[in-house]
Amino acid sequence: WSTALMSQQAQPLSSVRANPLLTKSTLPFEAPPFDRVQDADFEPAFEAGIRSQLEEIAAIAADAAAPTFENTLVALEKSGQLLRRVSLVFNGLTSANTNPALQKVQQAVAPKLAAQEDAIFLNPALFERVEAIYDRRGELQLDAESSRLVEYYYRRFVRSGARLSDADKVKLRALNEQDASLSAKYISLLLA
Repeated sequence: WSTALMSQQAQPLSSVRANPLLTKSTLPFEAPPFDRVQDADFEPAFEAGIRSQLEEIAAIAADAAAPTFENTLVALEKSGQLLRRVSLVFNGLTSANTNPALQKVQQAVAPKLAAQEDAIFLNPALFERVEAIYDRRGELQLDAESSRLVEYYYRRFVRSGARLSDADKVKLRALNEQDASLSAKYISLLLA
């Protein structure tokens, strides 16, 4: 094992293959480069996408400026582009042509995705910003689509547990991770 590890470390950097999921595709309509994607690319791409979105969410929540539609809801809508791109490719691939390696990734990533979603929708500072916009929605003179987005996010936060006590949020996080793990396991068993 250590010999194999040393030989991997001894490879020149130019021979290390770049993960094609970490950059936007240059193909028409940004179609995924399936010919270059390998099963092993997904888990690190998911982790990078989760990390990137959580950094974006932290910046939105910590913004010192008063919450506005643009600096909160539009920023929230635009967050997670990498994670969204990886998820779309992964979900399409696992729906059409899964294999044991992808099923293993699905089981490993499911609780991480649940925790990432909880980190967004149970974030008290972020919910405070969303709620402030929701409370002022009548005076913001938003178009119909923007008004709908305000209502959508407010309801999504509330339905995801944003108003729960801290103790109940801890319980909810555990339940959400357990549900995600069991759902991924069920899908694998169903396919088997």
